[in-house]
Amino acid sequence: MEYPVTHVGSNRPASPRGPVNKTALRVSILLTGSALGLFHYFVKPHASEADVKQIAQNMTSSTDWRGQIAPDFELKTNGNETFRLSDNIGKKLIVLNFFATWCDPCREEVPEIDRYFHEHQSEPFLLVGIDSEETPEKVEQFVKALKVSFPVGIDTGAIQKQYGVTAFPTTVVIGVNGTVQFYEAGALANADVAFDDLLRQNKGMISAGRVISAENYKTLAQKQPALPTLKAQDSGTDSPKLSVRAQQIASKMGCPCGCDSKVKDCHCDTSKKIEKALATEDFGKQSDDEIIKSLNKRFCLAGGM
Repeated sequence: MEYPVTHVGSNRPASPRGPVNKTALRVSILLTGSALGLFHYFVKPHASEADVKQIAQNMTSSTDWRGQIAPDFELKTNGNETFRLSDNIGKKLIVLNFFATWCDPCREEVPEIDRYFHEHQSEPFLLVGIDSEETPEKVEQFVKALKVSFPVGIDTGAIQKQYGVTAFPTTVVIGVNGTVQFYEAGALANADVAFDDLLRQNKGMISAGRVISAENYKTLAQKQPALPTLKAQDSGTDSPKLSVRAQQIASKMGCPCGCDSKVKDCHCDTSKKIEKALATEDFGKQSDDEIIKSLNKRFCLAGGM
């Protein structure tokens, strides 16, 4: 049985000063909004038209998958233990972080999410890192270099498909009701902002006994072994027509999906999106290396962010 996410009420005492002045409240909201707007404007790079379209697609995925039952899976972790989602569901807020060692945004994100995991180990919170089809040696070096304290396992590709992961990093949060509550492609800059409210809500659900049982979860997960396919993700089967130069770039560029193939030889969704970008976008006077670097950054960050 699924349980809806409920917001736990605030325990903050009422203000002794009586009703808040509405004008002051409006000014405060405007100032806060302006500050956030300025932060995003100056700190974040401006997105191209192609970036905006891809970001919209990622937002659609996040919205459509929220509330869906999380697919069950099993993963061998670096602690020589086996993590099964069905064994942990309903007990803790579970965060899945899909990453690759070659992905710079993944490396930048790890210290922040590891800090949050370390600070909340005594609470019903679990973070599991899921690497994309790499060798144990590479993952071990990554874990040691970044001093990762949360459990990490290597996916052979099946779990990524279950969760519709096409770019790294991707973070999926699963609530104690067994459903996806958060889905984000792209590096998280602030784990407190991403997880605090969800953790608070789920702790309230645990206290109220509003959690899914392992038996009910397994029944629902059997009916939905993977997140539903989204039309927005369909990239088509026909390869776009590439110019001579675009073909040269596709032959030179390694596919950022994590395999050993070049873009022109890979058949993953990422390579198809890169080929489409090479076929339809104007890269101006950029060199081949500059174009490859730009495409790598775009599709490694969030499939287009």
